[in-house]
Amino acid sequence: MSPKNEILLSHAAQNALPSGVRRMFELAKKYPDSINLTLGEPGFRTPDYVIEAAIESLRAGETKYTPNAGIGPLRDAIAYKLKKENGIECDPDKNLMITGGATQALMLAMVTLVDPGDEVILQGPNWPDYKGQIDMVNGVAVYAKVDEKNDFKMTADVIEPLITEKTKLIIVNSPSNPTGGVLDYEDLLAIAELVKKYKIFVISDEPYEKLVYDGFEQKSLASIPGIEDYVLTINSFSKTFAMTGFRVGYICANERIMESLIKLQENMIASIPEPMQRGAIEAIYRGDGDVAEMVKYYDRNRRLIVEGLNSIKGFSCLMPRGAFYVFPNITGFGMTSEQAAEYILEKTHVVTAPGSAFGVGGEGFIRICYAATYEKLTEALERMKKAFGTK
Repeated sequence: MSPKNEILLSHAAQNALPSGVRRMFELAKKYPDSINLTLGEPGFRTPDYVIEAAIESLRAGETKYTPNAGIGPLRDAIAYKLKKENGIECDPDKNLMITGGATQALMLAMVTLVDPGDEVILQGPNWPDYKGQIDMVNGVAVYAKVDEKNDFKMTADVIEPLITEKTKLIIVNSPSNPTGGVLDYEDLLAIAELVKKYKIFVISDEPYEKLVYDGFEQKSLASIPGIEDYVLTINSFSKTFAMTGFRVGYICANERIMESLIKLQENMIASIPEPMQRGAIEAIYRGDGDVAEMVKYYDRNRRLIVEGLNSIKGFSCLMPRGAFYVFPNITGFGMTSEQAAEYILEKTHVVTAPGSAFGVGGEGFIRICYAATYEKLTEALERMKKAFGTK
């Protein structure tokens, strides 16, 4: 028997990896004048009408438990939004649940669908939490590697060779974190054909759906006829409405899956605070104008950062079509991505995230979030031009 003072942690806890993004955040603390371009935090304040709705709810005494699936008015609002904007038919009483952000929705989906040894196909590079959650349910991550040659798009021709009898789930994230890549409707149609052919579940993770540029409109996978029962659509209010701290997301799925999700929700966090849900309702009905302004602002930043990076020695950067990240190639520095990120921090006090933090396919790149102010991005570029020179 182990000594009483020895703490025996689970395999999941022992194998959990620290975030490479937050590591850079910590390293930057020794530079008081640092410009942090790591975390995916919207550069806007939460809209006043969202805040006021939450405050009003608190004052009205709406501080009790709510239904596991979320309050009816918010589910109704989301169902309305999904039909109007995404072309998804979603019964608010049978197909929809409110979650603690998209992150919790993803975890619930993993627990519901993935057994130990099941394979999950996902893009590489990718948002690190996907791999962390797959590991927590003892699934096996299988990477569909994307790169600059295919505009960082995980297309059907990349996915299909990876499908085996153990494949249980595909994760589609468009627009993508960390690359900003987006899937065209033709790409989604081809993935839908794979779903029909192999009867595989798909998570369509869409938190950046409205953050697209150049007139592009992101379509939802679940809007394609014939695959509705196999697609779990997950979204969040965090990025689109600058509500990261509210922790409100949702998941839309077929009725059988939803029954399981709701039971798991009860055992995990029970429910989402009502004031946060009341704020989300206002975001849906009143937020379009603010979202349009955000997209316009991010688009200006996007053009600034891409043009600026491509003028600096060591960088080569594609123009992303979605989200608020660029994923420049930094092989010109002759270093690993982690070394390059630390070198950039040391020389310029600009904080970036090493591509290796985003898993397979991330080496040779760094991620920069351009949701910061235009002035901060300009200053960051000037520092890098001074430190590394221009082409």
